[in-house]
This record gives sequence, C-alpha cells and structure tokens, in this order.
Amino acid sequence: MPPRAVTKSVRKTGGLFDGVKSNVEALIIGVKYFIDPKRMTMFYPKEYLEHRPGYRGFIVLKKEVCISCAACARICPSAAMKMVRVSEVDPKEPAKQRQKQYPVINYQRCIFCGYCVDVCPVEALYHLPFHDVTYESLGDMFLTLDLFQKEPLRPVEKEGVPVVYEVDETLGLVKRERKGGG
Repeated sequence: MPPRAVTKSVRKTGGLFDGVKSNVEALIIGVKYFIDPKRMTMFYPKEYLEHRPGYRGFIVLKKEVCISCAACARICPSAAMKMVRVSEVDPKEPAKQRQKQYPVINYQRCIFCGYCVDVCPVEALYHLPFHDVTYESLGDMFLTLDLFQKEPLRPVEKEGVPVVYEVDETLGLVKRERKGGG
C-alpha cells in the first residue's frame, strides 16, 4: 500500500512591511558605500594594475623551441589549446617538406590556469603579466600560429600609470602608484 500524502501548512511570514524594510536596508548600505572615502576605484586606462611576477596572463608560444609533443593541448581542461599541422622545410634536407604540429589557442575558452605552461617540457610557452587586451570580435580571440608567437599590444602602458594595491595597517587596502613605473 502506497504511503499517504501528508499536507502541512506553512505559516506566512513578513508581508509588505518586511519587503520595504529589506529594500530600505539595501539602499542604506548602497549610500554608505557611495559616501565612504576609503572606496577604491581604478581609473582605467589612466591607471592599470601592475601584477606581481608569476601572474598567469596571456600565453605566448616560442615556435623555435616547441618540439610538437602536444602535451599542452592534451592537458588543457577547457580545450582552449589545439594543435595545427604546418608544412615546413626540413633543415636536414632543404628540398624536402615535413609536417610539424604547433599549438594555437582560443582565448574564448582559456581560463588562464597555466597547465599548458607548466607541462611544457622545453618551456616553449610562457605567461605575460597581463590579460587586459581587447578584441573587436569573438573570432579575433582565436589566435593563429603567427599571432600566438607575438606578444599582444597593451595600449594602456603608453597612456596609463601602473598602480599596486598594498595593505596599510591603519587604512587597510590602499592603492599606490608603483615606484619606477610609467
């Protein structure tokens, strides 16, 4: 015999007043943070964040070092990296063509985990200390072999001032201009 359904009534809580009270509390918090002089705003692109060494930013390929092992493409958790075949002149026999595979990247998928850089046995991939580059279309985010070998331009470095965030014992987290930057 199937179990019998039991109905329970749930007591209604609050009402119109509780909803208004919650909205007023949220507005008070918003006004508090609007007035608070310790808020931090980065005036990008006049200021840009200077990252510390080891920051996992854009990935660049050194084609002349790559041994075509495909470890980078195999380890990529988001399938952002794939191998493409390229015909090259064989250095041992200049009259002969040889097929070689090189990695390319799709920045629409990349999560900047750095596994590809870490797994490369010959250090053919390396990180840049930034990833604030803009593209005009989604298709531009899929880098060809030629583009994957070039470091992307970072126009903010020409017009902006590098800043760092530091912990101050009295003020908390503060933004300061990086010394020696510019």
